[in-house]
Formats: sequence, C-alpha cells, structure tokens
Amino acid sequence: MKKRIPRSGSKGGPRKSGTVSFKINLRGRDSAPLSMAELRDGLLEAARELLKYERDCRAKSATLYVQLIDGNGQPVRVGPKNEVTLYPYRAAADEHGL
Repeated sequence: MKKRIPRSGSKGGPRKSGTVSFKINLRGRDSAPLSMAELRDGLLEAARELLKYERDCRAKSATLYVQLIDGNGQPVRVGPKNEVTLYPYRAAADEHGL
C-alpha cells in the first residue's frame, strides 16, 4: 500500500511558513457581541497599534470581515452586495509631495 501524502493547500494542515499577514482580532468580553461604538473604538485602537509600523512598513491591502447581527443575534446583510470598498482620501498636496 502506498503512503498517502497530503496535497498542499489542504485544510487542517500546518500553515505555510511564508504567510506574513498581520492579524488583528476584535472580540467582545466573554464572546459578547460588540456594539457599533465598541467596534469603532476597537478599530481606532487597531489603527493606533499600526502607527508603530508607519515608518518602516506599508500595507499591500487590508480586508476586514465584520459579522453583523441584529438585536436577536440573527445575521444582517447591509445592502445588496453586503460589501463596500473604500479608498483612502489623498489631498492634491499629498499627491505632489507638498
């Protein structure tokens, strides 16, 4: 009988050593849902945390997944696509290095 070797990319196996994504988790105390104000404060705290790396690093991209629920704990969709893409504002002075 041949020894089976798992294919790369299979679930449950060890993570690739080349993965270097910086992960930030926001959680409510005792797994309680976060209010929108708590989520906002957590995101601002995450932004402050990233300031440490502002001098030496740039972000290739960032994806934020937020599991929204209603007051009864049921999943909620926001808009038809349930998705938004944001592009940071850059002033003309920033574009021209002024």
